[in-house]
Amino acid sequence: MVKNHQTFRIYYSYNGLKNHQIIRKREMNIIHIINALEIGGAERLLVETLPEIKQMRHDVKVILLYSSNSYFEKQLKQSGIEVIALNHKHEAYNICLIAKLHQLIKDADVVHSHLFPSQYWAALAHCGIKKGILVTTEHNTSNTRAKYWLTTQIDKCIYGLYDGIICISEATADFMRKRTPHKVTIKVIENGVRLPSISSQKNLNIQRKDIVSGLSDTNFVLLQVARFSTQKNQDCLIRALKLLPDNIHVLFAGYGKREEVCRQLVEKEGVSERTHFLGMREDIAQLWSIADLGVMASHWEGFGLAAAEGMAYAKPVIASNVPGLAEVVGNKQLLFSPNDEHELAVKILQFYNDKKMLKDIGIRCQKQASKFDIKNMAAQYVNFYNQLLKQKKNK
Repeated sequence: MVKNHQTFRIYYSYNGLKNHQIIRKREMNIIHIINALEIGGAERLLVETLPEIKQMRHDVKVILLYSSNSYFEKQLKQSGIEVIALNHKHEAYNICLIAKLHQLIKDADVVHSHLFPSQYWAALAHCGIKKGILVTTEHNTSNTRAKYWLTTQIDKCIYGLYDGIICISEATADFMRKRTPHKVTIKVIENGVRLPSISSQKNLNIQRKDIVSGLSDTNFVLLQVARFSTQKNQDCLIRALKLLPDNIHVLFAGYGKREEVCRQLVEKEGVSERTHFLGMREDIAQLWSIADLGVMASHWEGFGLAAAEGMAYAKPVIASNVPGLAEVVGNKQLLFSPNDEHELAVKILQFYNDKKMLKDIGIRCQKQASKFDIKNMAAQYVNFYNQLLKQKKNK
């Protein structure tokens, strides 16, 4: 029954060194495990969060199942985080990785995994290790394994090996309560974003043509930052673009398996001149600075990190009304029915025709985004680690 779950939520204000002293009962040896540091929400979260935890004087390492030599991987190394790749081939599903992981994590105080199959390999590698705690973060409200009885039962066995599970939204926690043994502590810690300073936003006053070829300062610009996948549903925005004035352009920042499918849809809908496929970009902050609106048309989301990031730059983000994402946006005026390009187009037109509303709601979005400060999130992670370590010690 749900009531047996140890589920709780902490609201924490971060006020510099004083709070560091409250959080850091002792220095910890913390290892995070993830498939790779390719472009994605979970990966970006690690790149932003781990340097904050390191600043609290904890020893932080990251183990990758394989190296992709990505921008995120380089960025994490530059921040002083040790990154260990188990191999340099795309072999995340190699069961032999379990033995390698076991040797690397046996002395850790905290082993924290992200995404499948890292969640499986980390749990199995931790078997027989009595020291420390095992934690995972669930980043979504759905996955392929949840569709089948057998994989659901395997999930329950694997999750039962964990001491704690962090869920990035209440919707994610609801999903996990159905898939996790009651003995496992579930906690909601909402994702965080690095809030831009006022000075950095002023410095981003740049011309669009310098950032994206083919854009003019008179265009109305929509931005979606996401990998190309079924979940992210770029198709809906492409179909909506056909219904909108010719002055409206769309920027897609990201790459993925469905990019070619979306390119074909753009040609079919006759909006190729107004659609810009940017691939992987390192200048996301600059892209938000030249955008008028953000759009997230996802079929499902655990949280919606890209939405929070856009809102932090005072940009309204129109989003599909799905659990997790709706919580982040926090404004019914910005939500549309999932996969409904007509309703999405109407929402976009409202902002296109009313610049005052665009500015006013942008300011409200920025205030909403301030709730998701990355520093608060990092502090909550460390608090949770300490709580689980104390629980294990007292058993």
